[in-house]
Amino acid sequence: MDESLLIPLSRLSSLQSSAFGGYAPMSEDSVESKKLENFMPHLQHRTNETAQRPHFGTASQQRGLLTISSLFLLAVTVACMNHVAFSQLDGTETGSHTTQFWVTVLKNIFPTTVAILLLIGLKICLSQIALYRIRLGSSPLALVNLITSPPTVLNTVSILFKSSMRASILWFTLLAAITQAVTLTSIFIPGTLAVAPTPPHTQPLRVPTIDFSVVDSELSSEVVETGGPTTFQWDFINSSQRWQQLILRTALSNIAPTWDPPAGCGSTCTYTFSYLAPALNCAELSKKDIWPSGTNGSDSLLSFPEYNLSVFEGPMLNYFFYNSSFSTLTPLEIAFALLRGDFPNPAQWTPRGVHCTYQNATYKATTTFSNNTQSSSTGVKEWHGPISADLGIAVGNSTTNMSLAFLNIIQSVNDALEGNAYFNGGYRLATAQGTQAFYTPLFNFTSRSIQNLTSLGGPWTAFYFSLSSTLGGNLSAGLQSLLGNVTLAFVGEEMASTHADVYVTPNSTQYQYLAWRLGLIFPIFFGGSLVVVDYGLFCLRASGITAIFDLEHILEMTAASTGLHQSAVHPQFGSALVKGVFVCEPDGRLKRVALDVDRSTDY
Repeated sequence: MDESLLIPLSRLSSLQSSAFGGYAPMSEDSVESKKLENFMPHLQHRTNETAQRPHFGTASQQRGLLTISSLFLLAVTVACMNHVAFSQLDGTETGSHTTQFWVTVLKNIFPTTVAILLLIGLKICLSQIALYRIRLGSSPLALVNLITSPPTVLNTVSILFKSSMRASILWFTLLAAITQAVTLTSIFIPGTLAVAPTPPHTQPLRVPTIDFSVVDSELSSEVVETGGPTTFQWDFINSSQRWQQLILRTALSNIAPTWDPPAGCGSTCTYTFSYLAPALNCAELSKKDIWPSGTNGSDSLLSFPEYNLSVFEGPMLNYFFYNSSFSTLTPLEIAFALLRGDFPNPAQWTPRGVHCTYQNATYKATTTFSNNTQSSSTGVKEWHGPISADLGIAVGNSTTNMSLAFLNIIQSVNDALEGNAYFNGGYRLATAQGTQAFYTPLFNFTSRSIQNLTSLGGPWTAFYFSLSSTLGGNLSAGLQSLLGNVTLAFVGEEMASTHADVYVTPNSTQYQYLAWRLGLIFPIFFGGSLVVVDYGLFCLRASGITAIFDLEHILEMTAASTGLHQSAVHPQFGSALVKGVFVCEPDGRLKRVALDVDRSTDY
């Protein structure tokens, strides 16, 4: 900054004698100064008293620099603390209403503190800029009043309309608008920490599983004690009533087994688990396998007598359309043919059948809980070889036995599928009382009265038998699925539990921190604030003193100008052109700012 120039004493008389005495406009690189003792002689006796009091003229430049810089850096620090606090809250559950209240208070405190610190610092900067502006040239007193007042939206707009669109004042208006904009941080920043539904995630939970190795043999089976004291063992008699009911209920229904969701499941959860159980490995039977030597041979799986309409009232002929048998405990053969009423003609139909063996297998089950409903499925993951035909005849002396548990499942499933169904040629009725298979979801068996068969002395009843449409013609897959559901039903027996990675959709809310949004908002506000701070520090260094526009210092600035006092009585006082000048203490060490009226002012 250039050296301050001392105003010649020859100009003092014109200043003191005229209400509108003033000074020529200054360039931005020059400073106009006066000795305080020549500016207002009647104030000389208070010079020493005034110099001992902290006031506008003696405000430290270093103190202003430190205040502005400290406020800005402190605002940056609080913004960083805001980021850290929001990061810690990100992903945490909202908790109780009390917790949410204090979090709401916290997320508003940080941006409000940042806004207050920036607003204080930027107001100080605007004061320095205002002082610098009024020293550079004359401006209407009303405009000077606006730019030295605390910045508000109304003041900013008023400055814009009263500045005659001068570039320097437009620049000040922009800086004032930036100062006002920092208050918006308290509006935008809290929104970066929002409350959102907790997103789905995978977490370990303890879930029920199946482990047949821990099943009590007396619970699953009817056994008898055999052998002496040294050769004690249990022999298998039959499945226990409880297990028979569980297996048959599952096999004969079209509903997958259900159980309670694990703790921590939330509104929706999905998980998988594996277990060891018996499975059916099936192969399709050909027509030759079902009728090796003809439809009425002794080795036929589906016995169809020779069809002869002339002797239909003779011996009652049974036409088998369903037959399931097993020669040992493990092989299972199922054959069926379609039946459409009247006398079956085997030449019209192609029989279907499967041959299945029971094998040890590892199942992989998947279950989903959602909206108070459960859907489950299971399938063979790995085969481990066939199960022995004489399995379980001698159980041994162990209180738990996996093989015995498998035997019970096999026995009960066979009981559900074993038997036959046939059409009686004499009574023209289909009989399915010899098996429970038609109660399973594998088959459809219906009947309907036909009124128009008068040629045969009708009406007659037509019977319809077929695979369930849900199987898509694949009986093997249907049998495997049926046994899989039977094994899955044992989850409800609470044999064991395991830890599984559960995909959970919680029915709770959590805090969601949008760091990118905060990273966008804060740099914008701090970038604009930095422009005001930089220019404010430049003006502070150029002036050499810290500007303070409160009532005390405004009175001090205007007390030495008789021109201002005399102009105050005019109606158009706000239009008076004023400018700031520096005056010096008699010793030349202290510098003050005074407002004086430009002599070009004309009412």
